[in-house]
Amino acid sequence: MLQQTTFSAVSPRFAPFLDRFPDVGSLAEATEDDVLAAWSGLGYYARARNLRRAAIEIVRDHEARIPRDPLVLRHLPGFGSYMSAAVASLAYGARLPAIEANVERVVSRLFAIPGDAGSPALRKAVALRLDGLLPRLRPGDLTAALMDLGQLICTPRRPACGACPLGADCAGRATGQPERFPGRRPRPEPVRVSLAAAAARRNGRLLLVRRRSSWLDGLWEFPSAEAASPVGARRALARRVAELDLELEGSSPIGRARHAVVNRRLEITVFPARRSSVGGAGPRADRARWFLPAELENAAVPTLTRKIAAALLRG
Repeated sequence: MLQQTTFSAVSPRFAPFLDRFPDVGSLAEATEDDVLAAWSGLGYYARARNLRRAAIEIVRDHEARIPRDPLVLRHLPGFGSYMSAAVASLAYGARLPAIEANVERVVSRLFAIPGDAGSPALRKAVALRLDGLLPRLRPGDLTAALMDLGQLICTPRRPACGACPLGADCAGRATGQPERFPGRRPRPEPVRVSLAAAAARRNGRLLLVRRRSSWLDGLWEFPSAEAASPVGARRALARRVAELDLELEGSSPIGRARHAVVNRRLEITVFPARRSSVGGAGPRADRARWFLPAELENAAVPTLTRKIAAALLRG
């Protein structure tokens, strides 16, 4: 959960997820919809799908026991070099450097290692330094400590150097500019995007369609379309809902919202939709579903869907 997601976002979600899936077996037996629903709002949903796939392989091929060998772990879905090293080190005591953003930041500052955050060159240099620091016994304790240090004290901006137990030995602090380490790549310029969404209602329920592409694969969303302008987005949405045997009602939006995804800034307008006047069988059951608003709380929907639903309630 913490991969590319902040601790503050993960903290309230971790315990409920474990309550719902307390072991590898329960996760392997769950449907993808159930896992995505429990993950809803955390983003990067490929992580949830891979977690479930890994659980299925662990049950099938490893007698429901998480492997100890980092080389075996590397072959599980979603387990890259960091995940395999972290599990082997933190859970099984393997003497391996597990480098995520916090560990990278602390070690790069401690030794004033040049390089951009997340770059292969910096990760390699940090791994070499860590190899000399990791103790023979319980090496995972040091990794966990470095993670906590980066989360609480050696923060990306305004690090609390005076409270740092490593402050006296920190080469980055000695330069007077610890925030220079690691270097930061220029952020991409934000891109403004207009998104139009359709709200079709039936017996108090809202129509959602299942996404079958991109990082939101398998999640439920309002029928929507994007363009460079609000007019273009509505025009594209009209074509989109026609494929579902729906049509837009009027030209005035009934709700507005905003959403940010990486460098994309979405300006959202929501339009009412109804059954097409030219008839048709309506949306196919395998690609669309009618939800009560209260059901969205525990459904496999992304944050964008929740924001659109909230805009409808406000409107």
